[in-house]
Amino acid sequence: MNYQKYTWYNREAVLDNPETIHQVMSLGELDEIRAMEHEIGIEKIRQAYLQYPKKIYSRPVFLLINKYILNNQEPIDERKYLKNTSGNIR
Repeated sequence: MNYQKYTWYNREAVLDNPETIHQVMSLGELDEIRAMEHEIGIEKIRQAYLQYPKKIYSRPVFLLINKYILNNQEPIDERKYLKNTSGNIR
């Protein structure tokens, strides 16, 4: 899998780095996400996703990743993941 295309800004990127995992999860195709899962394991991906949130996801991608790929059953603060969140208007 060529994950470097998602981490073009970091020539030293490695696949099990949380930054790289988030980039592939957010921008990658399903077959690339599955290849990453096969290479480093779903638990490593889940751990990086939950312990090191990144505000880079669109809502549809966030829901796909959270509910269907990671099968996360616990409540999660979407504001830590969504790049476009509405703020409180007073």
